[in-house]
Amino acid sequence: MRTVRRKVVMAMLAVAATVGGLAAPGTASAAGDKFVTLRVCSGSTETVKFFFVGENQYGDWIGSQFWEIAPKGCTTAGGYWWKAGQSVEFHHRKPSTGWRWEPRLISYNDTRDNAVYDLWIG
Repeated sequence: MRTVRRKVVMAMLAVAATVGGLAAPGTASAAGDKFVTLRVCSGSTETVKFFFVGENQYGDWIGSQFWEIAPKGCTTAGGYWWKAGQSVEFHHRKPSTGWRWEPRLISYNDTRDNAVYDLWIG
């Protein structure tokens, strides 16, 4: 009887240790997270004004400042880091179309941490 009781107690301890390990809090940022700065390039002959809304490197949902792209140019939206593998809201305006927005996925596999990631607008 004593042997059976010991086996039951040992099994219960093993289960408790496993469950306790799974319930332990992790770090705020996973080791595999990547964050990028975004650069927007435009093929338009009009000046484009834009900003982003999305998750930054701190896990906060924020909106960025506004930037402008010269006709047929590129602008790096510096000073902001966005999480790769997730979408950002890309808000943009051309004089001929007004304000629009669309989700833009920042590919996790096609970038590296601390990179400049290109987005294009027509």
